[in-house]
Amino acid sequence: MRFYTAADALQAELRGHHLALLRRFVPAYLASSLLGGGGVVLGLWGDVAPHKLLLWYGALVLLLTELTLSWRRQPKGRAAPAVVGGLLLRTLAGGLLWAAVMALWYAQLSSASQQLLVAVMCAALFAGACWHSPMPVVAGAWMLALIAGSVVPLWASGQPQLRLLSVLTVVYMGVAMAVVQLVALTLRARLAAEREAERQSQMVALLLRDFEEHATDALWEIDRKGCFSHVSQRLPQMLGLEAQRILGQPLMALLAARAAYGRLSPGLVTLHRALALDKPFRDVKLEVRLTPNSTQSRWWLLSAKPLLDERGTTSGWRGVITDVTQQQVAHQRLAVLAHSDSLTGLANRVQLRERVQAALDACRDSGRRSALICIDLDNFKQINDSLGHNWGDEVLKIVAQRLAAVMRRSDLVARLGGDEFAVVLDDIRSDEEAVHFAQRVLQVLNQPADVRDRSLSVGASIGVALLPEHGQTIDESLGNADLALYAAKQRGRARCEVFAPWLGERNRRTLAISQALAEALANQQFTLAWQPRVHIEDWRVVGAEALLRWRHPELGQVSPVEFIAVAESTGQIREIGSWVLEQACMEAQHSLHGLAISVNVSPVQLMSEHLLADVERALLRSGLPAHRLEVEITESIFVDDASVALANLHGIKRLGVQIAMDDFGTGYSSLAYLRRFPFDTLKIDRAFVRELMTHRDARSIVRTIVDLANNLGMQTVAEGVEEPAQLEVLRRAGCQAVQGYLVAQPLPLTMLQDLLATWEAQTRPDPGDEVVVTQSMALR
Repeated sequence: MRFYTAADALQAELRGHHLALLRRFVPAYLASSLLGGGGVVLGLWGDVAPHKLLLWYGALVLLLTELTLSWRRQPKGRAAPAVVGGLLLRTLAGGLLWAAVMALWYAQLSSASQQLLVAVMCAALFAGACWHSPMPVVAGAWMLALIAGSVVPLWASGQPQLRLLSVLTVVYMGVAMAVVQLVALTLRARLAAEREAERQSQMVALLLRDFEEHATDALWEIDRKGCFSHVSQRLPQMLGLEAQRILGQPLMALLAARAAYGRLSPGLVTLHRALALDKPFRDVKLEVRLTPNSTQSRWWLLSAKPLLDERGTTSGWRGVITDVTQQQVAHQRLAVLAHSDSLTGLANRVQLRERVQAALDACRDSGRRSALICIDLDNFKQINDSLGHNWGDEVLKIVAQRLAAVMRRSDLVARLGGDEFAVVLDDIRSDEEAVHFAQRVLQVLNQPADVRDRSLSVGASIGVALLPEHGQTIDESLGNADLALYAAKQRGRARCEVFAPWLGERNRRTLAISQALAEALANQQFTLAWQPRVHIEDWRVVGAEALLRWRHPELGQVSPVEFIAVAESTGQIREIGSWVLEQACMEAQHSLHGLAISVNVSPVQLMSEHLLADVERALLRSGLPAHRLEVEITESIFVDDASVALANLHGIKRLGVQIAMDDFGTGYSSLAYLRRFPFDTLKIDRAFVRELMTHRDARSIVRTIVDLANNLGMQTVAEGVEEPAQLEVLRRAGCQAVQGYLVAQPLPLTMLQDLLATWEAQTRPDPGDEVVVTQSMALR
């Protein structure tokens, strides 16, 4: 009932909508009422007094006239509850007027007239219910008045058929009332939905208006022909045209005139395809230039959806243009930072990998060949460490400029990090072309670099991998180029090497050795071999050198030349070296009574702060007297900063351990180190011993070493002695001891014990006639 009595705006608006529906059918209602009333008068003219019928018809005309005037007086729009009340009273009066015909005259009518009257009353009941259905209360008042006037005389007749008809009439009224109620509810729901849709439409229109006034985006709408039918305030500003000049113009033509590449612009092609599909699309990017001669680009994103007519076909498009220039510029800057080196401006590793992948794809698709060149500066670490990082950065910039100067426009040069660079040569005609280019790069980089009025020598080593022969993937290509670069550095630097398959095999073996070393100690795969050292004059064994041996179940017997270098590069040498020290001391204390032993120490070990503790622990756990242990080092430790090495040597010396310089004369050290540290022994390298009988300079070097050692109070030991004649020359030169295959090859501990047990029966080998011609050689 709130619908009929509430005075709020919503109910008033709903009542106004319902009354507007009733007003649309007022003419039909008036006409049907007048015709129906006239039919009743004519049908009952012979059974009812004429003046009574005319009086009733006159009352009907007056009532309909007043109803018409009330509808005209009623304002459109919202309706107050009083308006519905007035309509209810008029409807009730009309229903009672029609019911009076049945109540007053039905009994005196003939059978034919009765049937006519019942039919007219049923028609009036149905027509009135339909017309008043938007307002169930009004419709109910109409039907109740008619039923009251019809049922009473029918029931009062006493005839069973008429009484049954009265009951059916009441039932019919109930059904009609239910239908009216359902129609009213449906109508109210529809009106509420229309009102909500209108409210939302107003809200959307308000938001769009606000959006157009304040947003940086531009709304647009085109018709089926692609011409602008609506232009927002922002669009003329973006296009640089007045709104009147835009309306009716084709969208594609206006955009093509401003696209960076005209009608061939990728964004314009994508937009044309999207419009042709008649489907919504989002974020079609278009690069535009607002003036014909402008070089400054702007980037727009276009999104739109089709407008459909009542048949579901596309009648136009509505969309938005978003200016994303700032985001695009920021994205481009990030892309540059992500793909370039900040110091040199060259490409970085990310861009290099993308370019290598593109080159590999081109090799597969078109059969083109390319080359990947890896470059490493030879003297950069020395420059960086001695002069500082600022100088190093200047050198890197100069290298980058030189590399960029020799590149073709189709090539890519990148800095991988540190002093590593790489070049991708696209579409080479031959292997020689890549090698020739690498040689030209070497010439350019080997020229001195002038930094802050100072000339610096740089130099470089280069590794070349040919694609696709030397790599099917990015990582494989880079790895093989690195292997070639490593080979160039091993062979003397300042040179170029091309990858070869055996380099890959060596790399795989190195990797296998590195992985196997991690478990070698735990699996007890290491053993020690012993090579005796013999005093030349009395030919007695005065010591033995511990040599590390490794037999792997799959790799077999691995040479120390292989695995020691790997252990040094991976850092495993400390653990291995510590084990060798302790194991050698243990075996010497328990099985080599009174015999001095020597153990080689890696340069990496000697630079470690743990070496002194390792030596102390080995002596403590084994119980070996310190004077029986000799530590052998090589000259290479003095190439770099020797302060840590010298500190370790002095610490070891304070323990009472002997120190020997191994392979003396073959390294890079200065004789000044012999003064800074008092070595106990100098070991003459086997390279000089091997040439004693054939080269005079070798004999001179040996004699010089012996004299130097004697003057400094050091012992001398010659390694690699294999012939009695070599032994004799060394004896006459004054060398104190020797070791080598002439004495014995490296032996397991048990075999060394057997050799020592029978040694007293052996005498020094006689050189015989081998040294007759050169008996004075040692004196020259």
